Amino acid sequence: MSRFQRSIFPGLCLALVSSCVLFTAAQAQTEKRDHLTDQEADLIRDFQEIDKRIEIFIKAAERRLLVLANPNATQKKKEEETWGPLPQGTKLELLQDYKHILEEAEEKLDDWNNRGGKDKLLPKALNKFKEAANQHIPQLRSLEPQLKEKRELRALAEAIEEAEIVTKAATN
Repeated sequence: MSRFQRSIFPGLCLALVSSCVLFTAAQAQTEKRDHLTDQEADLIRDFQEIDKRIEIFIKAAERRLLVLANPNATQKKKEEETWGPLPQGTKLELLQDYKHILEEAEEKLDDWNNRGGKDKLLPKALNKFKEAANQHIPQLRSLEPQLKEKRELRALAEAIEEAEIVTKAATN
C-alpha cells in the first residue's frame, strides 16, 4: 500500500461505515409500523360482514388502550389464542396505532356504504362504533398525566380527536 493509500484508507472506511449507518437509519424510519397485529388483520379478513369487522376494530383499539393504561396487562389464554399476544410498542406507537385503527374502520364503513350496503348491518355497526368511541374518550383523556413528550401528547390529542369524529359521524 502506498503512503497516499495508507493516509486516505481510514477516512474512506469511516465514510463508508457512516453511509451504511445513515442508510440503515433512514430505511428504518421509512418502514411503516402496522397498526394491527397479524392475528387481528386475519380476523378482519375472515369476517366480511361490516358489523363483525367493526367489532374486531373496536376490540383491537381496546387492546391498545389496555396496554397504554397498564403496560403489564395480561389476557386470558383463550383470548390470546384468538387475538394473539397483546400489542407492543411505545406509548406514542400505541396511540398512533389506535388512531389508525379508527381510521381504517371508518374507511371500511365508507366502503360498505358506497357499495350499497344500506342493509340492517350498517346502522348496527355504526351504533357499536359510536358507543365504543364514547367509552374510549374518557380512557384516552385519563392517559394525559402519564405522557411527558410533546409527540406523545400530540398523538393523544389526535387519538381523542379521531374518537370524537367517530361519535359525531355516527350520529349523522
